[in-house]
Amino acid sequence: MDLRSGPPADRVRILIADDDRLFAEMLRVAISKRDDVEVVGIADDGQAAYDLTRTLEPTVVLMDASMPRVDGYEATKLIRRLPKPPTVVFISGTDAHHADDRALDAGASAYFRKTDDLAELMEFVAAWADVHAHLT
Repeated sequence: MDLRSGPPADRVRILIADDDRLFAEMLRVAISKRDDVEVVGIADDGQAAYDLTRTLEPTVVLMDASMPRVDGYEATKLIRRLPKPPTVVFISGTDAHHADDRALDAGASAYFRKTDDLAELMEFVAAWADVHAHLT
């Protein structure tokens, strides 16, 4: 197999954007257990998330709301303006209900809380991978 040809087209490519490196690594390990999903990068702020999205072309960006330099809301707006934008899924440590609305207004497809919804987030990633496999 030629490794330069990139990952198989049927794999979901995920970029994790979170300034909590321990949480990002934990998420990477959990996601990497699936054969149909690949973590292509980790960004530690919103500007890096935007830059990496442009270069790595992930299928899904898991975006933390609160990050330095450019927050997740602004980064999502920038990412959604790209010619072929990925699905953006918000992950946040806050329980503020207005954050859900802000995430959706910015262009996110879903919103999960780190404290309660990690299992649900993993189910969402698995379901997205299953749907993606049927579309490719």
